[in-house]
Amino acid sequence: MTGRKNAMLTTEDRRWLTGKKEYEGEHAKQQRYQRRRDIRERIYNSILDFTILFHHLEEEERKKLFGNISADGTQWDLDDSALDDGIRDALAFLLYSVGATKLMTTNETDDSKITVAERLLTDALYQIGRREDILVENFELEIDATSLPISDLLDDLEAGNSLSPARLRVLLETNMVNTREIQDRLREMVFDDE
Repeated sequence: MTGRKNAMLTTEDRRWLTGKKEYEGEHAKQQRYQRRRDIRERIYNSILDFTILFHHLEEEERKKLFGNISADGTQWDLDDSALDDGIRDALAFLLYSVGATKLMTTNETDDSKITVAERLLTDALYQIGRREDILVENFELEIDATSLPISDLLDDLEAGNSLSPARLRVLLETNMVNTREIQDRLREMVFDDE
């Protein structure tokens, strides 16, 4: 992860953000401040570059990068899990940063209030439609979400309470669980009993 070419983040940025590099000594506070500021500036400028990429990157170059999606939109011919994860995390980073959690936690039924994340997502879909000569007449987003603090899951797990598959998934996606060990145990449970 830290050995890739410089992009939005430099190699040193990646090392610092992932805890593989620390600043110590007399000027450590200033170095951390400078690193944060540089990262913010590069992220900001990279986001602005997406306007140019969306409007001007040739279709052939986009396909070289992202591959092809089937006509029905369900199959992707790209077998690059790092890129797949990167796209997922980029969308998550952007939506989280513009307040998408408000879409998940708002209990109000006032449809006249549109969150920033909802407005941006809607505008993006309208813009994609215009590019492909498709009129997006309506876009509705419905999210069913439940507050599920990790501490509650850990309490239930420690107490021996049964956890639903959805709650187990939340635990698996934390860095507290070694997924390799879980996979090995599942293999034993599923295949060794045959």
